[in-house]
Amino acid sequence: MPSDADTQPRAHDPAHTGPQRRDPGEAARPAPRVVAACVVIIVAFTVLRTWVAAAGWFYWDDLILHGRAAAHRLPDPGLLLSDHDGHLMPGGMALAWVAAHTAPLDFRVPLVQIAVLQLLAGAALARMLWVLLRGRPVLLVPLILALAIPLGLPAATWWASAVNSLPLTAAMAWSVASTIRLAETGRRRHAMGAVLATAVGLLFVEKAVLVPMVAAAVLGCWWWTRLSDRDRARTAVWRSTRWMWAAQAALLVGWAAVFASTVGRAGGGLVPSDSDGPGPGLWALIDKTYRLAVGPTLAGGPWRWERWHPGPPMTDPPGLAVVAGILVCGSVLAWSLLTRERTGPAWAFAALYPLASVLMVAVGRFGPDTAAEIMQTLRYHADTTIVLAAVLAVALAAPRRDGPLPRAAARWEGWAVAGLVVVVVVSSSYSTATYREVWAEQPSRDYLLPLIDALRARDAPMLQADVPPEVLLPVTAPAHRLGSVLAGVPGLPPVGSWTTDPVVVDATGRLHPADVVPGRTLGQGPEPGCGHRIDAGGTRIELDGPLLGRDWVLRVNYLAERDGTVGVRLDEGDGVEAPVTAGLGTVFVRVEGSGTGVTVTPEGGLGELCIGSGPVGVLVPR
Repeated sequence: MPSDADTQPRAHDPAHTGPQRRDPGEAARPAPRVVAACVVIIVAFTVLRTWVAAAGWFYWDDLILHGRAAAHRLPDPGLLLSDHDGHLMPGGMALAWVAAHTAPLDFRVPLVQIAVLQLLAGAALARMLWVLLRGRPVLLVPLILALAIPLGLPAATWWASAVNSLPLTAAMAWSVASTIRLAETGRRRHAMGAVLATAVGLLFVEKAVLVPMVAAAVLGCWWWTRLSDRDRARTAVWRSTRWMWAAQAALLVGWAAVFASTVGRAGGGLVPSDSDGPGPGLWALIDKTYRLAVGPTLAGGPWRWERWHPGPPMTDPPGLAVVAGILVCGSVLAWSLLTRERTGPAWAFAALYPLASVLMVAVGRFGPDTAAEIMQTLRYHADTTIVLAAVLAVALAAPRRDGPLPRAAARWEGWAVAGLVVVVVVSSSYSTATYREVWAEQPSRDYLLPLIDALRARDAPMLQADVPPEVLLPVTAPAHRLGSVLAGVPGLPPVGSWTTDPVVVDATGRLHPADVVPGRTLGQGPEPGCGHRIDAGGTRIELDGPLLGRDWVLRVNYLAERDGTVGVRLDEGDGVEAPVTAGLGTVFVRVEGSGTGVTVTPEGGLGELCIGSGPVGVLVPR
C-alpha cells in the first residue's frame, strides 16, 4: 500500500497549479483496517486459486517449457530469448529454468511460483484501487470482484499461462497507479515506477505492450470524471507525464527490435467472417469473447465448463448464465450513468478492451487448425479484470449527480452494492469449484508419474518414443518425445537411440517387454558363421523392401571382436551410434529416415564385426 508521503501532493509542484490539486486534508492516510482487509482478501483468494492449481499438474506448455529449460545447464540467452510458439518471455523462461533445475517434474515448485505471482498481482491491484479511491473502504468492492470472478481463474492456475498473465496483470495495475500518482504529484519516482512496470511485463509476455495504453486510457477517464477546469487541468497533466510517455515509447521501440530479431513472426491465419476458407472469422472470435467468455463471468459464471482433451477447460455457460452477465452489466452501467458524472467514456473503454485480446489472438495465434473456442479458455482475457476494476474504481470516485433520482438511489446504494458482491462471490465460488473438477483431469500426471516410478526400477536405457497424444501432440515435436519430457528427472535410465532391453509404455505409464514387428528385414549375409562382414569403412546392407520416412527400430544381431560402438543409418536420415560388447549380442537401435538399405559402420576402436539377419519395424508388446 502507498505510504502517507506517497498520497500527499507537494504544494510547490508545478503539476498542482491547476484544479487537479487536492486539499492535503483530503489525502488518504493508510487506514489500518482497510489495509488489513486488503491483505486478508488477497491472501484468501491466493489460497483459493493455489488450491485450484494444485488439482492440476504439468499440462501441455508446462511440459514443453520444463523440457526446454532442463536441457540448458544455465539460464543462458539461448533459453531466455528463445521463441516459444511466437512468444518472447525471458522472465517466464527463467522461472521454468528454476523449476526444472530445483525439482524436475515436481509440481510443488510451480505451485509456489503461482502463489507468489498471485500475491504480487493482488498487491498491485490493491495499490491501483487505493490510488484511484484515495484509500476509501469502498475499494474493497472492486478488489473482491476482480479477484473473485472466474475471468482470471484459468490463467492463474495453469503454470505456463500464470507466468505470462500474472506478471502482466501486476504490471498493468502498478503502471496505472504510478501514472495517476505522477499526474497528481509530478514526482519522478512515479514515472520510473510506470516505465519499470511496463519493462517487467514485457519480460513475461508481449501483450504488455498494452500496459502504457491502458494506463493512458485510465488516466484519461480519471481526468475526465474528476476535474472541472479541464483545459487548465489537461495542460498540467500533460506537463507532469510527458517525459514518462516518451520513456514508455522508447522502451516499446527497443523491445520491438529485440522481438523482431528473436521471434519476428506472427502466426495468424484469420479469414473474413463470411469466408469458406480454413480458420474461423473475426465475428466468431468476437461472439465467443463477449457472449460465452467475458460476459457470463461478470456475474460469476460460467458455472459450467467443457473440456476436449488434450485442450484446456472452456466456458460452457447455460443461457441463464449469459442472461445473468447481461443483467449485472446493465445494472452497474445504469447505476453509474444515473448517479455519477461523466463515466460513460470509462465504460466504453472497458467494453471495447476485450477486442484487444481478440485482435492479438487473431494476429498471433489463429490458423486453420485453431477453433474460435480458444477465446472460451479465458486465458487471453486475464488482464481484462484490471481494466474492469480500474473503470469501476473511476466510477465510484466520480462526482455524484444532483437531482431527485440520484439522491433516492444513494439511499439504497450501499445495500445494492453489498448484495451484488454477495451474489457474484457465491456464483464465482460455484464456477471455481466446477472448474477445479474439470482441471483435475490431467492425463499427463496419470501417465508420467507411474512411468517415472517404473523407470527408476529399470537399469537398461530406454528407447526414445512419443508420449500419448493426450499428453502432447506430435505438432509440438520434438517436445513430445520422452527424452524431452523426462529431461532432468533424477534416477532415470538414459532415454535415447539404443537399448538392450526394449519396452513399450502403455497409456497408463506401465512398461511392457517388447520386440520388433518387422516391416522390412535385413537378410542373412553370404558369409557362413558371420552373415554380413562389416569392415572398418562400413557396409551397406540391402533390405527386402523400401521403408517410408518415419521412426524405425532395428534389431541388430552382431558378433564383435572387442567392445566398441557401431553406427547405423538408413539411406535417407541421420545416423545413430550404439555400443556393442565383445562376442555375440543384440542391440536395438532407433533410426529415423527412409530407404532400401542400412549402412553399418564399426566405430570406437572396433575394426570389424559380423551382422546377422534382423527385423526393421516397430516395437510392440511381446
